[in-house]
Amino acid sequence: MSPAPPPLAEIVRVLKERDDFLITTHVDPDGDGLGSQCALYWALTKMGKRVQLVNSSPLQRRYRFLTCASVYRVSDVFPGHEVCLALDAGDLQRIREGIRREELGFLINIDHHSSNTLYGDLNWVEPTACAAGEMVYRLIRELPVSPGQEILDGIYTALIADTGRFQYSNTTPQVLRLAAELVDRGADLAGVSRKLFASESEAALKVLRTGLGNLRIHAGGRIGTMTLSRRELAESGAVDDDTENLINFVRKVDGVELSLFLRERSDGRLKLSLRSKNGVDVSRIAMRFGGGGHPYAAGAVMEGPLDQALKTVLEACTAALLKEHGDG
Repeated sequence: MSPAPPPLAEIVRVLKERDDFLITTHVDPDGDGLGSQCALYWALTKMGKRVQLVNSSPLQRRYRFLTCASVYRVSDVFPGHEVCLALDAGDLQRIREGIRREELGFLINIDHHSSNTLYGDLNWVEPTACAAGEMVYRLIRELPVSPGQEILDGIYTALIADTGRFQYSNTTPQVLRLAAELVDRGADLAGVSRKLFASESEAALKVLRTGLGNLRIHAGGRIGTMTLSRRELAESGAVDDDTENLINFVRKVDGVELSLFLRERSDGRLKLSLRSKNGVDVSRIAMRFGGGGHPYAAGAVMEGPLDQALKTVLEACTAALLKEHGDG
């Protein structure tokens, strides 16, 4: 095996030498952040380390199949630790709004967002990686552990989440080879896919019906929008994580190049999701509203009201579309 390049080699050294770790990820964690956390948690645990997995957001129902669910803690107060591993978080404030650097120990930042602010004591940022999970697996390969089912399924979850089941433009030959290796070693391809994408509650289907009723097409068919108010969510009986995949139904509309979904949260603020399938970098749009992400998938949290926010984001999307491709 060839030597690990820096800063990976330095991270490996720290993980071998230190004994007390905290692993966290961004607010409203997705499959990449959670799958990466799960895999690294079990790798360090197998090394005999003390490991705590703490996030500021609850674990969504669809991810409760991950084997780290039994040790998952929700808190805005981080327990004592020597080393904090922040995964898939492009900025310190993505871990928790209002977080202070002194709350964390020696901080290792592992991420694949090009907008990462390099906030750690050690920063390993690779925008060419399809997911943080791809990087975490490379890290685990350098550790004295043999990946078991819990590690393999965690990494596979991260990969399919951030590549859109290997449909997005970040699906490289390298990540397909990695996925094949995971399956060869025992990752439950069918089981993970079924639990993530083929199991919906009745309430989730009701909120999908409501969301589809609010779907609108703009800019000559090139932009699709969907909204969901707090009242509509409550009437459906659904919970927040039942809405996670609604943006993908907007994205599926034939001819739609930019998709946006705005959901009103319980605190009155709005969660914005953006998707692109034509080359427009939606992370730049999200950054205008205090968010971030990837060129093809991004998001932000905005102030309401819902109708005004929709108008503002739609204007930004229209301008970005015209700038990138002209008015056709």
